[in-house]
Amino acid sequence: MDISFNTTEGRFNYRVAGLIVKDNKLLIMQDKGQPYFYVPGGRIKMNEKSEDAVKREIQEELGVEVNVNRMLWINENFFKEETSEEQFHEVCFFYLVELKENEDLKGNEFVVDEEGKIHTYYWKTLDEIKYINLYPLFLRERIVDLPLHINHIVET
Repeated sequence: MDISFNTTEGRFNYRVAGLIVKDNKLLIMQDKGQPYFYVPGGRIKMNEKSEDAVKREIQEELGVEVNVNRMLWINENFFKEETSEEQFHEVCFFYLVELKENEDLKGNEFVVDEEGKIHTYYWKTLDEIKYINLYPLFLRERIVDLPLHINHIVET
């Protein structure tokens, strides 16, 4: 069971995100019909460790296995989703991950159909990221200087 639920005030999500950086580029994704981008990841399941969740989510979304390098950020995010206008309270653990030795993602742009959800993935240079409609917003600036220790970030 995913740890996500609706309340009268909005939806709560407990999630993970994996940052895959290769050749000074970050892998970002966009759902069909959405005006914004984000990094791969998803909801944590009940009784699942967040590190296991990020590995599982990337395997499900991209079909590749990753090693977890380290946690970078814990992000508390309070936002209204652009398309649905649903109010969210989200807690997300952001991990720096790397593809396992035998894994690769081909091309600067590719499309994945995840059980009917169409995701387009893009490799964007770290310099390009600051000009992209990428959420959460803090990633645009902080992606160029990854912390050595876990940082806590709150966005309202």
